[in-house]
Amino acid sequence: MYRMLLLIATLIMGVQAAYADVRIGILMPLTGAGSRYGQEQRVAVDMFLEKYSDLGGAAGKLVPMIYDTRWSGTEAISVTRKLIDSDNVAVIVGPMSSSESEVALPVANRMETPIITPTAAKPGVATANRPWAFGFATTADKLDGSLVKVWLDKHPSPIKTVVIFVDAKDAVSNSECTRVFPAALEKLGVKILDTITFQTGDIDFSAQITKASGLNPDGVVLCGLYTESAHVVKEMRRQGMTQPIVAGIAVMSDRFNALAGADANGIMSVTDFFAGDQDPTIAAWAREYETRFKNPPTNVGALTYDTLYLTRECIRQRGVAGNDLAADRTAIRDCWAQLKDAKAPLTGANTVNPDGYAVRKSTIVVIDGGKMVAMH
Repeated sequence: MYRMLLLIATLIMGVQAAYADVRIGILMPLTGAGSRYGQEQRVAVDMFLEKYSDLGGAAGKLVPMIYDTRWSGTEAISVTRKLIDSDNVAVIVGPMSSSESEVALPVANRMETPIITPTAAKPGVATANRPWAFGFATTADKLDGSLVKVWLDKHPSPIKTVVIFVDAKDAVSNSECTRVFPAALEKLGVKILDTITFQTGDIDFSAQITKASGLNPDGVVLCGLYTESAHVVKEMRRQGMTQPIVAGIAVMSDRFNALAGADANGIMSVTDFFAGDQDPTIAAWAREYETRFKNPPTNVGALTYDTLYLTRECIRQRGVAGNDLAADRTAIRDCWAQLKDAKAPLTGANTVNPDGYAVRKSTIVVIDGGKMVAMH
């Protein structure tokens, strides 16, 4: 009788363990300089959890532990440690920016917890923190090389010289405009007349534009966050600079289009998610997103959504049950490392390369009438 009761108790415990919930950390800049990006992410997170929080099979539900990084590296470190040490999450999705990821990913790597930044596009951030860190965004070096060639080819007047404007404080912008764009430009025979800096939070760009105007470049390269970049563009046009502009990934926001207005027309950039795609799934998702956010989605929300989706698939496929934290973390890490042609709802097939980054198709776009339009 005792053995039978023990067997029944063991079976009950096994069933309970098999359907335990799985905690997942999510980091977003809901306040601070990058709060607009965080608000975009929050909409995507809510949409995802409403549809996919029930895991089924190997586990019960996804339990999100959401923290505000405040667009601060110090805060990103603090909440990453809290998620791992106190909240006992199996995996972390975030942070959003490259600057935050540069300091948060090493923490998770040392503490042997898988962490996937959905949007940080500075090359090498995940690679430096293997094997536990991953990046879902296509890195700037993979995006900007093809963009430069198309930009040069599309303009009838030859672009032989450029001035570069760069936000020296933003990690991905700084990387794009001091490493990625210069290499691509020089390879194609374009001379860089000067690299002119500004910083996140600046509001007066008149001196920088006056300097650039005096150099009379054929074109302009711009790397910065949407607010500052929009003001740079408006000041350029105000001072009579009509040169064509190619811009880094951080300007890909409806907020940039709204702030820059008609002055943004003709600016080219590139993205690894395009909301104007004719795929019915993407179109339906984009409509729902825009209904909630009152603005069309950019890659920020879409990449966050698909990072969560693929993380959930890893939890399901690897039998993560929420009752052995070390084993669960290892299983999720191994799954992400081995993703090959993994289908996500919005970004299609994704393969994670040995550097820890997802690889997929990108789209070159031009701003026309306040909207991003795909170039063919």
